[in-house]
Amino acid sequence: MNTRKPIAILLAAAVLAAPMSASAQFGGLGGLGKKMLGGGASDGGVSSADAGAFLDGALLSTKNVMISAALLAQALKDRNGLASQKEEITAIENAQNFGELGSHTTSMQQNLTALSAQGAMTDGMTAAYQNGNAEQKKVIGAALVNLALGIGRNVKLAGAAPGMVKSIGGNPQLLTRAGEFKTAASLLGMQGKGLGTIGTALPKLMTSLKIKPLPEAETTKPVSVAL
Repeated sequence: MNTRKPIAILLAAAVLAAPMSASAQFGGLGGLGKKMLGGGASDGGVSSADAGAFLDGALLSTKNVMISAALLAQALKDRNGLASQKEEITAIENAQNFGELGSHTTSMQQNLTALSAQGAMTDGMTAAYQNGNAEQKKVIGAALVNLALGIGRNVKLAGAAPGMVKSIGGNPQLLTRAGEFKTAASLLGMQGKGLGTIGTALPKLMTSLKIKPLPEAETTKPVSVAL
């Protein structure tokens, strides 16, 4: 059950460099880490309420990462085509569960691969941002800020996922949601692997572009992006 720890440690470096919030808007996961990484073992696992909070948080955070990655990958490819992502972004935003969100798995993997292929993203993203018009800079800047928030969330979620999946067996009420947990864990793992290189470079990139990270607050949520 320790396969997620290297991912968490790697992503934590980015979080420490540019602190992000453990947002209540993402399901109030602040106290779940302890329960899902061992603190809940004595009482037979996590509660249905904790499970719901985990799934809600994972769903919202994954949506944020999917949207941010789609916009940034497009910016690297052709910043003038950012509006071409509007249909997919709308579909992601409207997804009500992991079953619906799972249909965007392939595109997320492709986008994360495109970002990772840039290494630190510094040269390509700097050029896309600095050469963009005011609206393009606004979209790219928001996507970078939101991705940084997503990385911060992924540290907690990816670390909690193994314990959460293990706890399903200790709570019969959760068995009906086993498919959701499996998809959530899969998507979180994909994000963890895809965001490793990006996460360690993002704080420096944002600093060079003079893009401020989101403030540390319990109510922090992604910046709205309008195309």
